[in-house]
Amino acid sequence: MRIVLMVLAGLVIVMGLATYGPGSIDAMRMVVPPPDPRLDGLFETTRPVTRTEMPELHGAEDLEPGPDGRLYASLADGRIMARDVEGHWTQVADTGGRPLGLSFAPDGTLFVADALRGLLRQTPDGWETWIASARDGGELVFADDLTVLDDGRIILTDASLRHGYGAHLTSFLEGEQTGRILMVTGPDDMSELVGGLGFINGVDHDPLTGLVYINETWTGRIWQLDPDSGDLDILIEGLPGYPDNLEFDAETGLIWTAMPSPRAVDLEALHARPLVKRLVWRWLQLAGLPPLPDTPAMAIAVDTDGQAVFGLTGPSDGAEGTTTALVWQGELWTSGLARDGITVFEAPDATIGDATN
Repeated sequence: MRIVLMVLAGLVIVMGLATYGPGSIDAMRMVVPPPDPRLDGLFETTRPVTRTEMPELHGAEDLEPGPDGRLYASLADGRIMARDVEGHWTQVADTGGRPLGLSFAPDGTLFVADALRGLLRQTPDGWETWIASARDGGELVFADDLTVLDDGRIILTDASLRHGYGAHLTSFLEGEQTGRILMVTGPDDMSELVGGLGFINGVDHDPLTGLVYINETWTGRIWQLDPDSGDLDILIEGLPGYPDNLEFDAETGLIWTAMPSPRAVDLEALHARPLVKRLVWRWLQLAGLPPLPDTPAMAIAVDTDGQAVFGLTGPSDGAEGTTTALVWQGELWTSGLARDGITVFEAPDATIGDATN
């Protein structure tokens, strides 16, 4: 009997160390709406690539049309590039960090959500830090994306208060919901509008209504935010992939959301079982990640009533998934956080406004 008790005690210690010991995750319970099967038909057709531009540009996490008619891209090495309508790419800036979301103020000033440095404002002499990152002693843990409203206020997403740039897998498996939506009105002047979100991500606004649209990645949702009242309502949920960057097309009134990967439904089922998630995490630490599914270019266009009107599925090319998608110059442009180059597709007629957009 004594031996049995010793064996049992040993098993309890081993299980305790496996689930709560050094290197374990702080697994949390999270309720995630399942993918909506009514959206499946939008993604059945694999659409051919029109062309790939500048494969030497790595990690264009965001693409943003500028007030000068050029298309801007934020790269993994810190550079910000711009493409003119003739197809010439030029370097316009370097943040010295990891620029993610880009947005232009009404006066044309470029603001950047830099995952390593925080919220930056471009000046003739370089960069002015408006809200510093936690790495630099500030309050932003994971500055992700932003949109500058017509009155100059900035809506900024801080994706997670637990995990910074590069730790998204840990954030997902934990099921942590610490992301927040911030309002910034000047240097070191910010307030929290909404907190407790599961990796809050891409954001843009409708210049006509002033309403803001925001992606919550881990739950597969797009939210609609009234920046004046702070009211937050679900626009659409049950997306078939994890929504990343979001672009509002003022010409068509469509909201474009890129999805870097399809939903991992089997793993999402673990969100209801935090203890099991802890054990799965320990197993992954020992055995490594299993083979991952292909991540072709994937995006969805939704109208302001929350109706999905178009789905993009690109060919399987062995590359990382897309984190941004938008219509520019009559074509559908996509790129990704860890992807090489800019991948261009034909845009359906229903999603094209003025070709000079």
